[in-house]
Amino acid sequence: MHVSTPGLYSDPMVYDILHSPGTGEEVESFIRIEQRWSPPGRRRRCWLEPACGSGRYLRAARARGIDAIGFDISPDMVDYAHRRARRARGSATETYFVASLTDFADHLDRPVTFAINPINTIRHLDTDEQMLAHYEQMARSLAPGACYCVGLSLSLYGHEQPSEDVWRGARGQTAVTQVVQFIPPHEGRCERVISHLTIERPGHVEQRVSDYTLRTYSIEEWITLIERSPLRLVATTDMDGSPMEPPRMGYANFLLCPR
Repeated sequence: MHVSTPGLYSDPMVYDILHSPGTGEEVESFIRIEQRWSPPGRRRRCWLEPACGSGRYLRAARARGIDAIGFDISPDMVDYAHRRARRARGSATETYFVASLTDFADHLDRPVTFAINPINTIRHLDTDEQMLAHYEQMARSLAPGACYCVGLSLSLYGHEQPSEDVWRGARGQTAVTQVVQFIPPHEGRCERVISHLTIERPGHVEQRVSDYTLRTYSIEEWITLIERSPLRLVATTDMDGSPMEPPRMGYANFLLCPR
């Protein structure tokens, strides 16, 4: 067995294997959200995913006839997404480019009709200023009336305990398991995330351990930041796309539109 320190994000194929299970069901929930809250009558739908990683959501959207645009700060992830996109058939398009969450709007050649940013990806931004810059870029990118679906876990400070998630995926002769530990902040606004990754191939097992932080938001901090931005909150949904009240703690999709 080999033990190393590179994280999940350093290997696009491993990332894709681990996270691909369930992608189709998640995209169907995004489609339900888009259909309910985006203006009807769009002749050509175009989705955008900031920090798209290996492009798994956008591949599934394209397979359903939706044009897809993604960007990521990792050239390796973008290259992987490009290579997978070249295998696809059909009339819908799939485009990727390298960019950051705070500087991407100038790369787009058309307004997008729906955008997604699930599973706490947005929490990699460290400051209010970075978040507001991201929102400004998104407001420039969205077509009139289009929504931005942000998936976010909210914190209730002083009431959270350490928790753990387990993810599994397999493709061919490769199996990947990730055990993720979440350590809430004792002070400040940084949740510690410890990832234990096991990659099993014939005759070889590799362990990768990495450690990073995500910025935390209470419901008050989250709503206040949106109110300072060029976007407005129009709805909150659960993971299946059903409307819900914004939670005090836990995960929800927040639908944001330009003011």
